[in-house]
Amino acid sequence: MKKISAGIIGFGIGQKHFEAIHNYKNAKVKVICEKNLKKLKYVKKLFPKIKITNNENDIFLDRDINLVSIASYDNYHYSQILKSIKNKKNIIVEKPMCLNLKHLQNIKKLILKSNVKIMSNMVLRVNDLFINIKKKISKDNIFYIEADYIWGRINKLFGWRSKINDYSIILGAGIHVIDLVMWMLNKRPHSVLAIANNIVTSKTVFKKKSMALIILEFPGNIIAKITANGVAVHEHFHEIKVFTNKKTINNTLKGSFTYSKNNSIKNKFSYPDRANRKKLIHNFIDHLLNNKKKLIMSKKEQLDLMSVCLAAEESLKKDKKIKIKYIR
Repeated sequence: MKKISAGIIGFGIGQKHFEAIHNYKNAKVKVICEKNLKKLKYVKKLFPKIKITNNENDIFLDRDINLVSIASYDNYHYSQILKSIKNKKNIIVEKPMCLNLKHLQNIKKLILKSNVKIMSNMVLRVNDLFINIKKKISKDNIFYIEADYIWGRINKLFGWRSKINDYSIILGAGIHVIDLVMWMLNKRPHSVLAIANNIVTSKTVFKKKSMALIILEFPGNIIAKITANGVAVHEHFHEIKVFTNKKTINNTLKGSFTYSKNNSIKNKFSYPDRANRKKLIHNFIDHLLNNKKKLIMSKKEQLDLMSVCLAAEESLKKDKKIKIKYIR
């Protein structure tokens, strides 16, 4: 592939995709699709030389486009992934890929039959702090991890998320720290227990669960406790604690610290490290241009992550711990 011609669907988070794609190496954005007509007018003024449309088929039917960036609402991701595969276009997709197991199985089947490549935008993998925490714990005997996705933006629940029947705080938020833990451990959990409540949002337009707690059990008897907290009065934050036989690492609002038996030090790694968030998309483009370039997140890792999140949803519905079934 000599050049990347991209189409972007959705210009909320899609604006970040645009900034990462456009003019990076041999990549250009050719079409932007935005269905909100008020925002559409704004985008047209912003980019007078780029085609702006409210019809996503202008992207899928354009033979020149070989990369589709899906940054639409969660309930559209599945159908847009299918259209991308059908039209032989590579895919960048915001989380989650889809909202149920049947759709995930179909995505895997179709991806395997095609030459289409897909990348989920799990940006915590390119965060300087988390990369260095992963290095620090790589040779230790880890026995417990806590990871909290503290959204701190409750108002976002009252927009389109309140109108989607299958919206999930686990798939829409917690997925980031579930991936972080699986990536740091380089392991897949074998069982999950999830519980949740909607105490804060029960009398609002958002009737679904807005706070979830997930317990994951990994090989080697490692335990992880994860929360997807959509309603905390708090700034947006990823709090993580890693407990090993040699040290404890803790990322808090006061900073990141490493505690050993004899002392404690403040880690100087960058967080939230917004400047590096483009690296995941850049890595995917590098891979499309040269398939010898290793992907930061493999296709298998993406599908495994979705399997875990959907198993957590199943545990929530059944109100019990369940064995995670990874799609084949």
